Amino acid sequence: MSSRKSKNSNLKHGECISQVQRILRERFCYQIPKGNLFGVQAQYRHLIELLKRTAIHGESNSALIIGPRGSGKTMIINQALEELMQIKDVKENVLQVHLNGLLQTNDKIALKEITKQLCLENVVGDKIFGTFAENLSFLLEALKKGDRTSSCPVIFILDEFDLFAHHKNQTLLYNLFDISQSAQTPVAVIGLTCRLDILELLEKRVKSRFSHRQIHLMNSFSFSQYLKIFKEQLTLPEEFPDKHFTEKWNETVQCLSEDKNVKEILLKHYHASKDLRSLHMLLMLALSHITSSRPFIIPTDLVEANHLCNMDSKANIVHETSFITLVNGKCPGSGARRPGIKSNITSESLLSV
Repeated sequence: MSSRKSKNSNLKHGECISQVQRILRERFCYQIPKGNLFGVQAQYRHLIELLKRTAIHGESNSALIIGPRGSGKTMIINQALEELMQIKDVKENVLQVHLNGLLQTNDKIALKEITKQLCLENVVGDKIFGTFAENLSFLLEALKKGDRTSSCPVIFILDEFDLFAHHKNQTLLYNLFDISQSAQTPVAVIGLTCRLDILELLEKRVKSRFSHRQIHLMNSFSFSQYLKIFKEQLTLPEEFPDKHFTEKWNETVQCLSEDKNVKEILLKHYHASKDLRSLHMLLMLALSHITSSRPFIIPTDLVEANHLCNMDSKANIVHETSFITLVNGKCPGSGARRPGIKSNITSESLLSV
């Protein structure tokens, strides 16, 4: 009877764990917003106000979100768009176009992607654009036909914005900023970049059409806020199906945040880098240790995850290599000595590598 109960509890825990891993991995990997935006509240209010003026009042705007990697640029734009789409009548009227400088490597590819995301392919029909200029003129004509009262607002999100500045003549940026300065279709152009000198990369004609509105993110939160972020990133939402499991999981997370060893690990991460991606990597490694027989994260999991994060890749290569191979200079699986390798290698010389 007891074995049957333990089997049922393991099965139940297994279902809960699969859902926990799905929720937390989405949160860690896809920058799905959760909880408060510590240290960037003022920047977030500025951004959401900017997007509301475009979506509700038909005002065209342009801005750059500038900050180091992991400072929360993608997170605040995702949360701002999520909040914007919850406003009545906005979700059906506002169009979004997401571009990435790593994927859209030239203006021609970018224009095709814009045409696809704006669902203008049906308008194109069987028409074949022979040149980049024809494709651009078609897109601009489609955007310029409307006015602020009758057209759907379009929000352009340009990730890795500095890479678009390297496109030939910066034609795409010029035309997007040009539309945002005119009284045609309401357009908001939001660029995300790590480059502080981004304005120096823009041509004079492009710079003259940009609003010069910049939102800087610098990870200015304290360690106490860092601990709150740690708890919020691991806490399960109230709508999780198993209420009993949710309570136990959240209690475990609270105990983790108060554990001395866990605090020391987090303090080292905080001083090394306030990059939340490194925190997500630590939590992802700790999350991989839970099983149906041990369904909750314990301090030992975070200690092991911290060890993996701080492990030296060169030291790993030496550890994986046979000591005899290094001393004798022989290739694995063969009796031949490698030419030019001496056999008088000492343990001191290996440690100094």
